[in-house]
Amino acid sequence: MTSVTLATPRTRPLISWRVRKRMIGYLYLVPAALCMLATVVVPIFLAIKMSLYADVLYKPQDYRFIGLGNYLRLIEDPVFWHSLWNSVVWVFGSVFLQFIFGFAAALLLHQAFPGRALVRTLTLLPWIIPGVVVGLIWQWLYQPNYGFINDFLIWTGLMSERIAWLSSPDTAMGAVIFTNIWRGIPFFAIMLLAGLQSVPDELYEAAHVDGAGVFSRFWHITLPMLRPIIVVSTATRIIWTFNYADLIFVMTGGGPANATQITSTYTLVQAYSTLDFGYAGALSVVLLVVMLVFTALYLRVTKGVEEE
Repeated sequence: MTSVTLATPRTRPLISWRVRKRMIGYLYLVPAALCMLATVVVPIFLAIKMSLYADVLYKPQDYRFIGLGNYLRLIEDPVFWHSLWNSVVWVFGSVFLQFIFGFAAALLLHQAFPGRALVRTLTLLPWIIPGVVVGLIWQWLYQPNYGFINDFLIWTGLMSERIAWLSSPDTAMGAVIFTNIWRGIPFFAIMLLAGLQSVPDELYEAAHVDGAGVFSRFWHITLPMLRPIIVVSTATRIIWTFNYADLIFVMTGGGPANATQITSTYTLVQAYSTLDFGYAGALSVVLLVVMLVFTALYLRVTKGVEEE
């Protein structure tokens, strides 16, 4: 008599394969999420908490919760509003000319000429040098008694007497903006050069056959093809420049008479010179809000640019 063995039903796993695959994907994100939590989210919450207290380092006995007191003080602070306006001048004065000269450099470096590889490498030098070192170099160049800029302008006859570029409220902001333009040109040059190299040559050849001139090809082919890169690089550079305090802090410290004081350097001064961490925390929170508003507007204006 033959025995018949019945097949045992397969047990269904508690978690399906699709859910397990998705969970594994989320697990890969855990290290990055923990880094973001430790380096971004937690400091933001600590800054918000700090801004709600009277926290002056040399007055520990006065440490107390004051709510929005630091923000009310900020509204009545004329130096803050002056620094906010200086920030606008600093950012848009720097980024606009960085983009113009960077675009011109990218168009030049896209052409074939002897020594192009060497020139491309040298173009990166201002961007490679640390900001503090750049500030010290240009501080020496602007020196009124033995600086190269004054010597050169007097030697060429463009100027008859020496100017204290960084000590005069009339010239200090222009001097630091010029330095920042020099340092930021390579960023736009490299970004836009990469975009130019991705434009198919067939488009230019077809336009040339149709009789399009140089300006027409630039306006109808180059600019539309580079539009996503222009938008992303410009917005990124604006955010970086708004938060960039090294150059001004080294060259002028925000002076003279707050002529070059921007919001980020004013925050540093309040934190590390006057040791008022509560007020510095309020300034940093306002700086964060300004950047969030700008980013939201940027995402709204540039929505769909990448798909175009």
